[in-house]
Amino acid sequence: RPCAERPTRMMRLLMRRRVFVLVLITSLISRGASLAPVAARGHAVDVEVTKHPHPSGRDDGTILDKFRVDLDDPPRQRWKHVMMANKEKARVTMSYLFSSLPKTVHAEINVLVSNAEARLPLWAREEMLGVADVLNVTFGDVVVVNLFFEITPFCTSIVSQSAASGKIYHARNMDFGLAMPELSASLRDIAVDVEFWKAGKLAFSATTFAGYVGVATGMRAGAFSITANEREMTGSIPIPNIFKSLINLVGILMKTDAYPVTWAVRELLEDGKTDFDGAVSVLGARKFATQMYLTVGGVSPGEGVVLTRGRNELLDTWRIDADAGQWFLVQTNYDHWIPMPPWDNRKVPAEKAITEVGAEEISPVTIYERVLSRDPVLNELTVYSTSMSCSEGTYESRVRDCPKCSPFR
Repeated sequence: RPCAERPTRMMRLLMRRRVFVLVLITSLISRGASLAPVAARGHAVDVEVTKHPHPSGRDDGTILDKFRVDLDDPPRQRWKHVMMANKEKARVTMSYLFSSLPKTVHAEINVLVSNAEARLPLWAREEMLGVADVLNVTFGDVVVVNLFFEITPFCTSIVSQSAASGKIYHARNMDFGLAMPELSASLRDIAVDVEFWKAGKLAFSATTFAGYVGVATGMRAGAFSITANEREMTGSIPIPNIFKSLINLVGILMKTDAYPVTWAVRELLEDGKTDFDGAVSVLGARKFATQMYLTVGGVSPGEGVVLTRGRNELLDTWRIDADAGQWFLVQTNYDHWIPMPPWDNRKVPAEKAITEVGAEEISPVTIYERVLSRDPVLNELTVYSTSMSCSEGTYESRVRDCPKCSPFR
């Protein structure tokens, strides 16, 4: 049978271990330290899950809803309107994520231990409390969902340089769901574009999920764009790293020398003084809680790079070099210098598609239509596509729903 139709060993393993993954997160948190504030707020998420065979009311290619978040507002109030508009859908998504947890384990994540809460950055703690307020769930549940999103961005990221203009174009497909199509469908319902404003001016743009305060896809016009891809494969032989990542993420709450990647990206985008080179320098040096591929685009020719990050060190820097024929970079979820593993068939087809487009014709439109929309780069777990250009100041995301496309593998 064709490879796209044949379930792989990796996917079968992920499906069998879904319960284990979520139990592992919550059990580690409850044993080490509570994520709940001194007085628990809201109620634990109802695990009666609503099935989502398809996104509600948004066809493939529909532009995502856009919201404005004002950074001058108190952090706890910033997301109130976003969460009110997505309240029921966000609760359904959380219900799906928690549906496999025993009630006793679920209850333990709200154990009150204040020292863990104190180690969270103030802005993240307050914003997640605000999300919990609107959804009427516990703070601990919101934190666990944010940690889950931190370690599961399976994506295709592309940064390219136009031969006609020298401009840098950055794009990505967000593949989410861990072989759980119902989760992907639910996430399509809460995918949003957000414009973050400060002092009456647009600070940066991001694509996220309602309730998720980190940034895995974002851009500050005139400075840099960034996408984060999970690095779940390590070494010369691909080895699953997802379970290790979960342990590391929980461990970060007990340490001060490492940080969730998407929180660091969010803070970097908020810093109005950081340019492309500064962003690459910071992202290459900072200690992180998880391993990640960070694709960064800039405004000038040559400003395109993929950083392969371990938790404590920069493992590789891969740069655009148009003069040498390297006018684009494609990063999925394995190290670019090793052969394509059998479970991830997106990188080579993406490279073939972008080569067919050519450096003269490359643009946000051609990337979206001829690369990001090509099976299996577009697959049944793709939630959204984003195209952005720092030099042009353009940023656009569209929901993706292709049930006839290849399964992610």
